[in-house]
Amino acid sequence: MEQWLKKPSGPENGVADMWKLFETMKKHLAATVLTPDSDEVDHDDHFNTKDDTTKGRRVFVVRHAERVDFTFGNWTPNSFDVAGNYIRRDLNMPRTLPQRKICQWKRDTPLTNLGQYQARLTGEAMKDAGVQIDLVYSSPSFRCIQTASSILEGLGIQETIPIRVEPGLFEWLMWYKEGLPEWLSNEELVSSGYNIAMDYKPLSTAEDLNRILEESLSDHYKRNSELADQLYKTTSGNILIVGHASTLDTCTRHAVGNEILPTIDSLQLLLKIPYCSVVAIESTNVLSERYKWKFIKPPCAPISNTKNDRFDWKVLLNKGNYEKLHI
Repeated sequence: MEQWLKKPSGPENGVADMWKLFETMKKHLAATVLTPDSDEVDHDDHFNTKDDTTKGRRVFVVRHAERVDFTFGNWTPNSFDVAGNYIRRDLNMPRTLPQRKICQWKRDTPLTNLGQYQARLTGEAMKDAGVQIDLVYSSPSFRCIQTASSILEGLGIQETIPIRVEPGLFEWLMWYKEGLPEWLSNEELVSSGYNIAMDYKPLSTAEDLNRILEESLSDHYKRNSELADQLYKTTSGNILIVGHASTLDTCTRHAVGNEILPTIDSLQLLLKIPYCSVVAIESTNVLSERYKWKFIKPPCAPISNTKNDRFDWKVLLNKGNYEKLHI
């Protein structure tokens, strides 16, 4: 464990530049389609085949779906009236939102309507593949709670499997040096219609995270991987974890025996994990093997969609602009 968690050799130069690149490119992730090389395509290994429940237990790690702020930018100033009432400005924005301070929405964004649909499609595909889920853990971010809930809806188990909110699954704290977002409480989530496990005692708290806001990337991996190890060791059955782009790596890398990546490589990896990406690991059930888990093919195909620019009907009133478009 200690050897795997050693900080990458050499200085972490270029992080600021990579951060700027990440901020620019993450807005276009929904329009990114990654095509494997032809020699990597396995034509005999299809999605949507029935999950083999005779094998070892499985963990499915999912990134949250499309978020409002990456889709609409600084959306809060024009989405609330002077009394703080939410105003829907686009059909892809939520129809309603739970009551909270506007500044809290700015730092803890909801999903778009397409995002909720993405998550539900993911759950439906898991159901078609025969996936069985026994426990669900989610980052406290509202977008993750919504994603988990919609996946469970697609699986048809939204009412029977409650979501265990785990602050330790929150993303790299480097993005939150000014302080954590103020997340909705379990009580507020329940009152908004979410099935939350009220009796679950999280392994980490917001207070714990507030003490480590200057978190390095290797510390982030350590935090997530140690929490994941504890979840895997102290529970039974199949687990669904809903978190952030980095969660797919931090909650699986150590389990399968891979070493931590240098900071720049890790940031580049995040750009390759679009909304609702799914990764799956399975226990080997072989005592002689050094690592208990191995990667397996996810139970469902990925989701790709094109970028759809916002339409302003008034462009039809401007003859000059129309003529310019047809020069």
